[in-house]
Amino acid sequence: MSSGGRRTDNTFLGYTIVLGALVLLVVLVTVVVDARREERIPAVDYTADALSLSEIAPYQAYAPDREQLPEGWTPTSSRLRDGGALAGEEPTEPIRWSVGFATPEDRHAAFHIGDADAEGFVAEVTMKGEADGESTVDGRTWERRYNEAEDERSLVLRADDAVLVVSGGASYEELETLAGTLEPQTPPQE
Repeated sequence: MSSGGRRTDNTFLGYTIVLGALVLLVVLVTVVVDARREERIPAVDYTADALSLSEIAPYQAYAPDREQLPEGWTPTSSRLRDGGALAGEEPTEPIRWSVGFATPEDRHAAFHIGDADAEGFVAEVTMKGEADGESTVDGRTWERRYNEAEDERSLVLRADDAVLVVSGGASYEELETLAGTLEPQTPPQE
């Protein structure tokens, strides 16, 4: 009878050790996953593209002013299509610039400017968004566009010689915030 009790004690001890090891493994995995959960979005510096745009664009260049952007806005991409032009030369194609941001609400917003065919440019960057009212930002009226299938909102401003578009999955309020930071850019004096 005493050997049966010993066998039960050994079995119980084995189960306890295995259960303890599994609990330890689950706790370890939870700690590692939680440590990696905080997303770090790499920021890009769009200053060089904004400067280049101001030097080569045959239109008034604009760029978001970093100082005016609220905390939590992270620039994530910048792409300048220079139209084949160098400073002081005439471009052979339309000049376009796009700069993207991650918003504090963890959404995407982007600023686009270009002198391509206005209707084609607007259709492309708004993803063929439909008219959705107006927004007034710093006294200027921007046309709202919405693409329901993609849940993309856009603000469109047709300037004299270029089209400015602020778009993305962000709310209209966030897009208005970005539009409110746009400042005219001037090329540096030589």
